[in-house]
Amino acid sequence: MPSSRARLRGPLAALTCGVIALTLAACSGGADGGAQSVEGAGGGGSESAADSAGGAGADLGAGAGVAEEATVDREIVTTAHATLVADDPSAAARDLARIAEQAGGRVEERSEFRARGEEPGSASLTLRIPADRMSSTLEALSGVGDVSEISVDTDDVTTQGRDLDARIAALTTSTDRLRELMGSAASTEDLLRVEQELSDRQAELDALRAQRQLLSEQVAMSTLRVEITTEPVTAAARQGGFLGGLGSGWAALVATVQGVVLVIGILLPWLAVAAVGYLLVRLVRRRLRPATPGAAGPSGPGAGPHGGGPDDGPGDGASSPDAPVAPEREPEPVGR
Repeated sequence: MPSSRARLRGPLAALTCGVIALTLAACSGGADGGAQSVEGAGGGGSESAADSAGGAGADLGAGAGVAEEATVDREIVTTAHATLVADDPSAAARDLARIAEQAGGRVEERSEFRARGEEPGSASLTLRIPADRMSSTLEALSGVGDVSEISVDTDDVTTQGRDLDARIAALTTSTDRLRELMGSAASTEDLLRVEQELSDRQAELDALRAQRQLLSEQVAMSTLRVEITTEPVTAAARQGGFLGGLGSGWAALVATVQGVVLVIGILLPWLAVAAVGYLLVRLVRRRLRPATPGAAGPSGPGAGPHGGGPDDGPGDGASSPDAPVAPEREPEPVGR
């Protein structure tokens, strides 16, 4: 008996150790799996939280950019042109000037031309209107005359304005530093050099400030150019057909005759001066011309030795060498 019990103790102890080992292994595996599951859950949550935070940050940045873009004041230069047809251009020009002054603007240029004959009257104005009153002013044009044409152009100069502001700020800082250096100049040469540099930069700064002021004034005050005309009342406009063509032809003929008369009037003084000069030249040439040889008279070179002319016969003047010589007669006795 004792020997059989001793024999069984070894296998039972080995079996017991194996069961305990398996149990411990199972417990440790379950603990590791739970830890891994917990760690995985925690890691996934952190990554999703980070992604959510990044997305929220991007959305906030985009929203801030849009808000900043919306809050920036855009600088717009507005220029408009309109054409009106009115019976009295001068009266329409006065009405437009009054409308501009009521809107807080001013008349920058104004010209009027009265009707002359067939040429109709007209007027033109250049108005400066506050930018926020431009639309209402354009609407008021219809109460002055018949609006036949209107156009509005806009130019965004925001970037140009920012560039001028940055350059002005940089030059202002530079000039301030140069003024400080002038106070600490060690020699006259250094002082003169600093003064020259300060003068150049101050001139550039003044030019930039003038450009900025002009740009700001163009943004604040829009430009409106208005042309006022009236339809010419002519025979061709009142009636057509043969009579209308006849009126147009007559108007063209009158215009041509007026042009010719104008040219003659311009050339007439010059023609008079040319005629006087021509007469003076003729008179001087006649005075300076030598006497013509062979003029009629007894002392001419064609006169013979007996005073005969060139038409005298051979017996009256010098005989020709080819003429026959008559025989000489002997003198008759005196007593016969």
